[in-house]
Amino acid sequence: MADSITFQGSEMRFISPSTGADEWTIIDYTLPAQRFGAPLHYHEDLVESFYVLSGELWMRVGDEERTLGPGGLALVNPGTMHSFANKSDDPVRFLAHASSPDHKKFLCKLVDLAKAQAVWPPKDPAPFLELGKQYDTIYAT
Repeated sequence: MADSITFQGSEMRFISPSTGADEWTIIDYTLPAQRFGAPLHYHEDLVESFYVLSGELWMRVGDEERTLGPGGLALVNPGTMHSFANKSDDPVRFLAHASSPDHKKFLCKLVDLAKAQAVWPPKDPAPFLELGKQYDTIYAT
């Protein structure tokens, strides 16, 4: 499995070993200017956190929208709808943590599936929705 993945200028560098059932997936994530990160979704069991290192990260967590700057932190509990994007004119770099070692597998498969699409966003979201369900990621439809 890759130590880093890129898609449309975004880079995810995995910095956690993610080898045991109690491990977290930790990602050093760089999102280019004016780039969408993840569509609105939730997890039934997974906990995520987002810590901004530089730039500004827009997030929706539940019904609240906020922009986090350096040192900003968002915690996303199970069952909470959330999304993120870079709405600024500069890149944003942040650490994303997920409470499952399988989240790395999910992201690698998700990017492989996205790269195989003729257009983005895809005309048929069904394969993405199904992949998400396999890895505790339920997308709003």
